[in-house]
Amino acid sequence: MKKFAVTAVCVLCILNAALAQKQQSRNAGDDQVIRISTELVQLDVVVTDKSGKIKRGLERSDFEIYENGKKQATSFFEFVDSGKTRHSSEPGGKDADYAPITGQGPSASQIGRVFAFVVDDLTIDYDDLNLVRKMLNNFVDNEVKPNDLIAIVRTVGGKGLLQQFSADKALLHRAISTLTPVTHQLAAFNNPAPPRLNPQQTPGGGTASMTNTEEINGGMPDSDNPLDDTNRAMRAFMSLGTAGFVVDSMKQLPGRKSLVLISGGLPVLSANAGTESANLTDFLNSLTDRATRASVSINTMDIRGLKAFSGIAGFADTPARSAMDVPVSGQRQSSSSTNDPRNGRGFGRVPDEALFGDNNPFDEMEGHNGLRILAAATGGISVLSKNDFDDGLQKIAGASDGYYLLAYTPSDTKFNGDFRKVEVKVKADGIRVYSRRGYLAREEKPQAAPATKQDQLLAAIKSPLALREVEMDATLLYKRAPQNRGAVDIDLVIDSKKLRFESNEGKHKSDLDVAGFVFDQFGKLRGGFSETIAPVLNQDEFARIMKGGLSYSANTVLAPGVYQVRIAVRDNKTGSIGTLSRYLEIPDLSKARLAASSLLLAAVPAGEMDAKKPTPITADRRISNKQDLRYAVILYNAKLKDGRPQIKSQLIISRDGEPIFKQPEEMVTVSGKDQSEVIKWGQLALSKAKPGRYTMTLVVTDELAEKKTQTVTRSMDFMVVD
Repeated sequence: MKKFAVTAVCVLCILNAALAQKQQSRNAGDDQVIRISTELVQLDVVVTDKSGKIKRGLERSDFEIYENGKKQATSFFEFVDSGKTRHSSEPGGKDADYAPITGQGPSASQIGRVFAFVVDDLTIDYDDLNLVRKMLNNFVDNEVKPNDLIAIVRTVGGKGLLQQFSADKALLHRAISTLTPVTHQLAAFNNPAPPRLNPQQTPGGGTASMTNTEEINGGMPDSDNPLDDTNRAMRAFMSLGTAGFVVDSMKQLPGRKSLVLISGGLPVLSANAGTESANLTDFLNSLTDRATRASVSINTMDIRGLKAFSGIAGFADTPARSAMDVPVSGQRQSSSSTNDPRNGRGFGRVPDEALFGDNNPFDEMEGHNGLRILAAATGGISVLSKNDFDDGLQKIAGASDGYYLLAYTPSDTKFNGDFRKVEVKVKADGIRVYSRRGYLAREEKPQAAPATKQDQLLAAIKSPLALREVEMDATLLYKRAPQNRGAVDIDLVIDSKKLRFESNEGKHKSDLDVAGFVFDQFGKLRGGFSETIAPVLNQDEFARIMKGGLSYSANTVLAPGVYQVRIAVRDNKTGSIGTLSRYLEIPDLSKARLAASSLLLAAVPAGEMDAKKPTPITADRRISNKQDLRYAVILYNAKLKDGRPQIKSQLIISRDGEPIFKQPEEMVTVSGKDQSEVIKWGQLALSKAKPGRYTMTLVVTDELAEKKTQTVTRSMDFMVVD
């Protein structure tokens, strides 16, 4: 077994040099790549009916495109059904809802819908974060399909492993669980309230002619005040900057993608005067152009929902009355005034924001306007003043089920970098059109293809799409190691039928590069391996690997945490590349919480429960339906009562994300004196199972543990063959 290098210096150097290069997918479908040039401008347009469902059946003649007010001739027209993948036919000609995904993960042709949720935790209150977690968990459980790709990103907290695109529901739930309050100097909530000064008061307590907060602080903005305009602008730009980062990362994914910005408002986009407005316009135009070229719609959601403004009891307390009575900058208060602003005699022009606190209706209207502007500019949907967030999210998801792809040659072929407004009109009644506001008239230079084989391997590993030119599968198995670490075995099987062998005098030769990288939950590289293998096989060995595949193994020891292992194989005789990725969690056993090893799978003769020597299943996890599937898991840190644990388990078998078999919960039988490790095993008959890929999930519950930490789940997919 090859030793897995925890610190591979040469690999690290190669990776660091290549990270600066932007990756483009080799397999992203060219028919769905958005192009903008003097010869062609492509746009994706969503049309829905009154109920929010995609309007199908429209023709090219139903659409009109205007650029800067001038009508353009539509040169290309196509309806793209995102609800089904583009190549989704089963053998035999029957259409399937989803194309089958192998152990390598989804390729470009198999991806259905793509969603990225950006949680603006700088503007979301603690209580509202609970709503965000509940909404996203419900979406993952009930709306995510096997061919969907989902990412969950927060404004504060980095862009690591848990923010990458995945269809792994366990990983997505883990990312959602990390959406907890953070302490940040720009956060609108969850920070200690700064001392508030009376507008007519200096820090020393006397009166002063300078009443503006910036003047009191020596001309510097009060960055601790969450109501300060500069502070709000900085929060908004951080949120939009994160959204822009996600837009760029989605560009290499095929089709129309949806970004959902969950926020507490974007009032900064409502600025309408002076240099600030011009800067905001330029920023919005740039973000709109990036979203257009990446085929990403930015949908917005105000998680504050529809709230009543508390503390307003009658006419005397209305905003209009308060606006008249609250002193403002540059106006004096009469000597008869008290600390109650309503007793003042000044004539104010605007309401005092402090009277409204978190329920400031003017701030909320501005925040809504900013979210509405951003969504409209990128062809997205804005969900505002709505308390049924699940319904709002379903509306956004429903608009991702299909779109119209249009193209035209612009009448003005002089690209000088100006922003060109685009308007799409549809000749139909009772419909809603979601289209992009425009683009920057600039040519986009094509990305140079990676030159060396090292660059090709690294570019393939960084891509979120699986490359299938070389087919392979891998199994990662974890079990406890000394010093609270985890021992990990990596078994790789490469399909030899996809490799080129040169035969001479009964010998068969091939030449492969195998590279692997381990990233932690913060996206940092924690290890890797890189090796060239050149097998020379005799006739018997060649026949054996052509049937069962070419094996490659590695092992390592890792500290507790969540990791992603990415592996790439390159056939040096053809240049063909295959990639896959696997997620792995090493539990922290020092916390004395229930934990488990990976699921161990093996094949045994049908019906033989007493078989002592099961045959371990190889990395491709294929098993005949003429055999039984034996599974086992090692449980750690089970609580004891009278020296015995009380553990229940439940086995669930799923296909295409839908459970097809649920075993009733049963108590785990414990034998032996050593209770530090409990082995749960079982056997599953496959004689009635149809060929195909399945997922086994084992849910284990420790009835003696606290409710929050009493359950662990372990899953493994496997393939049943005749």
